[in-house]
Order: sequence, then C-alpha cells, then structure tokens
Amino acid sequence: MPNESDMGRFQFIRMEICSEGDVEEFIKNQPNGSLDANVAQSILFQIAFALHTAAERYSVKHYDIKLLNVFLNRPEGYEDGLVMRYGLGSHVFRLAMPPGAELVAKLADYGTANVQPESSGQPVTIAQYTTLENTPVDYLLLGDAALQGHGHDNFGLGLCMLHLFTGHCPYEEILCDVKCPPALKKRLRIVWEDETSAGYETLRSVILSDVYKDEAGHIIEGEPDETLYDTLYRFIVLFGIPEEKFDRRRCPKVWDAVIDCLVGRSARKSKKTSSSRMNGPDSTQYNRDRRKYSIRAGNNLYISRARARLESMDGGMDLLTQLCCFDPSRRASAMDVLNSKFMANLREEPGMTYSDENVLSYTAFSTHHFQSNERSEPDL
Repeated sequence: MPNESDMGRFQFIRMEICSEGDVEEFIKNQPNGSLDANVAQSILFQIAFALHTAAERYSVKHYDIKLLNVFLNRPEGYEDGLVMRYGLGSHVFRLAMPPGAELVAKLADYGTANVQPESSGQPVTIAQYTTLENTPVDYLLLGDAALQGHGHDNFGLGLCMLHLFTGHCPYEEILCDVKCPPALKKRLRIVWEDETSAGYETLRSVILSDVYKDEAGHIIEGEPDETLYDTLYRFIVLFGIPEEKFDRRRCPKVWDAVIDCLVGRSARKSKKTSSSRMNGPDSTQYNRDRRKYSIRAGNNLYISRARARLESMDGGMDLLTQLCCFDPSRRASAMDVLNSKFMANLREEPGMTYSDENVLSYTAFSTHHFQSNERSEPDL
C-alpha cells in the first residue's frame, strides 16, 4: 500500500483470475490444437451474448474483439456438470457442460471501448484502429467515410468464429505467407498514403504513425506500417470480392484498384482484347491464393477443417459469411448470431427441469417465466 502522503496517486483494479487463461492460448493447449465443434459453438454463443448485453445495457462498442481478449474459467462446485441457461425474448438457450468440461467465457480488455451512444454513426477516428490485422474491411474501403458503431465488433466476432473452427491459430497466422500483390499495393499506396488523395486522412495517419518527414514531404525517419495492405488483401482472399451491391461509389479509387489488379477489366474492354493481357501477375497470385485459402473452397488444412465443421452444422457457413460481410449495413449482429439457425440446436425444449445446484441462469433479456429456485447471475 502507498504511504498516506501518496494517497490518490494510485489506481487499483480488482480482477477475477480465470483458470484457463485466454481462448487463443486454451486452443493451442488442446490435443491437435483443436476444439470440439460443440465447445467452439458454446464459446461463440457466450461471446455473442456478452456483446449483445454490453451493447444493450451500456452501449458498449468494444473495438478489439478477438480470442486473446476472451478468458475462460472453470467454476468450482459443479461436480455433476454445469448447465448455463440464457433467456432471450421467448427463447431459452441451454449450454450443457459435462463434469470436467465446464467453461465460462468472459469478455475482457475494455481499454479501447466506447460507451457513448452518440458516437455511433460518427466518422471513425484513429482510436478505432486497434489490432490492425482485424480491421474491418469497410474501414479500408471507405476510409474517412466509414462510421463508428457495433459493426466493428460484429466483424471481430466473425473472425473469432473462424478462429474457433479452424482450431489452430488466428486467421492472419494461417495466412502469414499471403502478401498484398505489388501492383495492388502500389495503387493502394497512392490512395492511402498520398496526401493529395482526399478521404483517407485517418487511415493515412495509422500507416504513417512512425514516419517523420521534412518540409518537402520526404521521409527522413521511420517506415510506413504496411500491415493494412496485407489485411485488406487477406480478407479478399478469404471471402472473395463481394457479389452483393456494396456501395462502391463511396470508395471508387480502392475498388478500381482491387478490380483492375485482381480481376481485370475484360468486361469493359473490347472483346478482341485477349484475357491474357487482362490478367496480370496480381490476378495470377490472387487466383493461386484463393485456391489455397478461400473459405468456400481453399485446400489449406485449417481452412478446409473450418469449412467441413461449419458445413456439418446447420447454418454455420452462412453465419460466418454474414458476420464477415464487407458492407456493415448488411453484417450480422450479435443478436442475429444468438437467434441464428446455427444456434437453434441450443434452444431448450419445453418442460425441461434441472437440479438448482448445477444451473446458472441469465434471464434479464427473457420474457420466459423462470422457476424461483434457479440460481441467477448478472448478464455481464
């Protein structure tokens, strides 16, 4: 404890110790570095419920959702196993955990969070660029026209889902060899780094945060952080160039660069122009990377593992692609996750009864009538 004369100069935070550490480390310690699909589903449900509760109760926008920021605890005193019941509207969801497999997920690390409701819909600031590898695609496409809101957390939730079902390591580690092709990077650099290019000032400040220039604008110290170039390209490799009608008119420079370099403009050119002239080395690299890492058809061990698991669970692949939708207005929310077809098997059958010794109930968002002897816990 500080001396009495120093009182007021220290801040103490009391935190719960979670026995299993963060989820990323927990996965690494599992046999074959892989989670059982039902355990992965249970953890995803708990994260989504925490996000929904935090947003509804306190207008929390976390801005750094990843498995490193989710902790797992094995609660004591449940020798017969644990049942976690979640009330949401007229539905009750049941997470049944056998003895020795009780895992309670805790969403943590609110250092980047925002609880001001009025910030939703405002332009993004540098504070929303947290883990650069997880930056939502709309930030990279729209630049300063991208808006603050819960879409950032929902995209992060999608990446958590991918991580849980690849059962190996974060997506960017799986795709560590995937780098933004040179022609595309050159085009993006003009848009993102050139000070004469309007609309990307915040993104530019992130990329050039360690760069110092002289009065003439020449770099005299430091180097641009090129993480976001690889990040955008990796998302395009994983999920493909979206077919939905994303409002490309709001980011024509970036979309033109993506289409020109990765697809080619053959549809806009004369039919006499050969396809070989349209498809350059960037397009060749993109097609090669897609064959390996596309979530829909890639042959990489961990990507194909995730796809097989998600396709075996009703609605799994659809939910992943909805969470990782490039357009935030079409992206699934935490509530959408909880009410999705993917989570339908967790809904409790009417008339089920429990011993109150092994049940935790989270009921604040329920219209269902619960028994008075059920143990109730706070929703955060």
